Amino acid sequence: MSDPSATPTPSALTRDEATRLAQSQEIEPQLLEELPAQFPDDEELWKLLVANPLTPLPAIIYMAERAPASVAAQLLEDRVFIFHNPVVGHALLKNPGLTETDRRRVQWILHETTKEERERKKTLVQLIREMNTGQKLALAKKGNKDARMILIKDPNDMIALEVVNSPRISDEEIAIIAQMRDISDKVLRAIANIRRFRANKLVITGLLHNPKTPVGVSLALGLPNLTDRELKFLASDRNIPAAVSRAAKQVLDRRAKGPAPKKD
Repeated sequence: MSDPSATPTPSALTRDEATRLAQSQEIEPQLLEELPAQFPDDEELWKLLVANPLTPLPAIIYMAERAPASVAAQLLEDRVFIFHNPVVGHALLKNPGLTETDRRRVQWILHETTKEERERKKTLVQLIREMNTGQKLALAKKGNKDARMILIKDPNDMIALEVVNSPRISDEEIAIIAQMRDISDKVLRAIANIRRFRANKLVITGLLHNPKTPVGVSLALGLPNLTDRELKFLASDRNIPAAVSRAAKQVLDRRAKGPAPKKD
């Protein structure tokens, strides 16, 4: 007997089921890939898919080539996404319904992508600087690594925290962020509170050796789980709070003494 709670296959979806999937932030991205083709005339569904950071690139490209004016305009609102995914811009240019004004906008964005990497990053910083809070929050969620590494340092903690919670951020990026000394301590605290990141040794050591990490956070990161070598480095690190290096030394001392004898 089939499980009634199981996610239906794309070909068997009703309109309501497709809408729920298009809005979901907890779904396998490949389940969204076929939705535009399954519902080719559903403008509102396409808008939901464009807004969902989990929608895979092939689905975005499919929609860009065929999008009605309102969906094309929505895609063009995210200039940074097109900037870093020029294939979407080229797909928009294939769209016969694209207005001449929007066509020129796409061509300008694609022209920018041909410049040197340093110029690209400079332009990205400028684009982000011109964004309002809502646009930055959206970019933090669905932008690429370059955008996240800029936004993680935003003075608005809400934006920086959105980067940490982005479904697209990798453990490798978090390990780099954990070592940064020019970000909010709220970001470091948030990283330490996410189980997925606490399971990554590089993230843990990055947090422990970061003088910006709050002492209480560092002491709760499981010092007894570190190796002797890691504890020695921590105990001798003069850049971190004394309470943390002292706690590392205490763990080493207890290990050196061995387990306490059992009482009769």
